Amino acid sequence: MSIKKQYQTIHAMLTDITGTKLTKAKFAELEKLMTSKTMAKTFKKDEDGNVTHVYCYYHKEWEDVSEVPYGAKASTAHGYNTMCKQGVSNWTRQQRLMKQAKADLLEDIANGKIEATDLAGHIAKIEEEAKTIVAL
Repeated sequence: MSIKKQYQTIHAMLTDITGTKLTKAKFAELEKLMTSKTMAKTFKKDEDGNVTHVYCYYHKEWEDVSEVPYGAKASTAHGYNTMCKQGVSNWTRQQRLMKQAKADLLEDIANGKIEATDLAGHIAKIEEEAKTIVAL
């Protein structure tokens, strides 16, 4: 486990006083808060420092930026969006359809087409469909 630099002194002090059950439980919580949450890089560069691949958040795979179009995003370390253009389009469409399906579901309940007790099952099905990944 990697402790953040600013918490190393506190971590060392608390390690010395973990004698009681209560302290051990609290220490475990503090240690979880202090643990570094650094993520792996979501992009790859060539020898010249040019970005060659980006891990697409939508498709959950590495994509070559010369083959798959990515939008620009200045706030990321690599300068590209976290999803390819196709992924953004698919994700946006799925979110819109899920929102509409939920609205239609409430209308069906109001009209008596669906029982209110069945609502949770229908919502779970709609949300599961929205998670479907459309391949490139």
